[in-house]
Amino acid sequence: MIRKKLGLLSVIAALLVTGCAMPGANMLNKVPINSVDIEVLDVEGNPIQGAQVEASNGRKSTTDESGMVTIRFGTVGIHNITVLADNYMPNNMVVTMPKDNGSTITARLTNEVEIGAISFTGINFGAMNMYPMMFNYLFTGYGYQLELEDYPEGGWTEWKTDDSEESYMRKALLKKLENGQEWWQIILKGDSDDDEEHYIAEVLFSEGRQSIVRMREKIGDNEAQEKPVSEGWYNSPQKLTEESMEGALSERSVSVSVPARTFTADLLNFGVAPGISMKMWRVFADQVPGAIVKYEYAEEEEGESSTMELVDFGTDATTLLESF
Repeated sequence: MIRKKLGLLSVIAALLVTGCAMPGANMLNKVPINSVDIEVLDVEGNPIQGAQVEASNGRKSTTDESGMVTIRFGTVGIHNITVLADNYMPNNMVVTMPKDNGSTITARLTNEVEIGAISFTGINFGAMNMYPMMFNYLFTGYGYQLELEDYPEGGWTEWKTDDSEESYMRKALLKKLENGQEWWQIILKGDSDDDEEHYIAEVLFSEGRQSIVRMREKIGDNEAQEKPVSEGWYNSPQKLTEESMEGALSERSVSVSVPARTFTADLLNFGVAPGISMKMWRVFADQVPGAIVKYEYAEEEEGESSTMELVDFGTDATTLLESF
């Protein structure tokens, strides 16, 4: 159930993506130098009071009766913000300081929806869509790109989180266009092959996956729809450098067992904030699209961790929504 998997979103959202890396950076985060105002509304434009707004620098607050809250930052760089409210889909966004200092950002939350046997929190109403939440699972970890190698055209991977036995998430590179744009597909499905339990989105990225320019979506057994795409609701993840990956290499040729099979992999261990780590098990690119078979996110102080493991993979993905 998606509701069960909100723990992973909370872990992802509770970190510092970039910023000062020197000792004492967590103390600097307490200095209110920059700020943004977050306006939280429902799909009809009504303010939501009591929504919890959490930033990756550790600051959190709740919205007032007008749906507004101010979040302050003590460091420059890129920060994740997550908005949570009972019976609504979480909303995630990224701000850059000091570029976004003083700006007002609107977060629109949608209500709970059920599709077949799977309960989603706010799949789709009007211009709202589920893609931002799926993006957090499948494309980004702590704001960093989760593919360490390129996907081949038609390449796909399927994943499950450690707290979900009932649903699986798949992403695939469908087609590379001559102008550099790319069609990607994401699918959320239950244990069965029942179409009523499937969510499918096919998204056209601009060159370099810097923005989303088109999207098609199919929910359950409903007809596929062309969705409105506006500027600014997508933030591209940061790509790790070769030097950074080499520096994070902690173990070579370790055995790692995931639902797909047992692999021999290199373990990369990143410290993305004090007491918070991101581990990746990397294989050769010709073995698995993207070259990753497992992720683990851990918060040492709380003793909490979340994992994503590879369930299946292949190179035969095609459009299911007649997108091209």
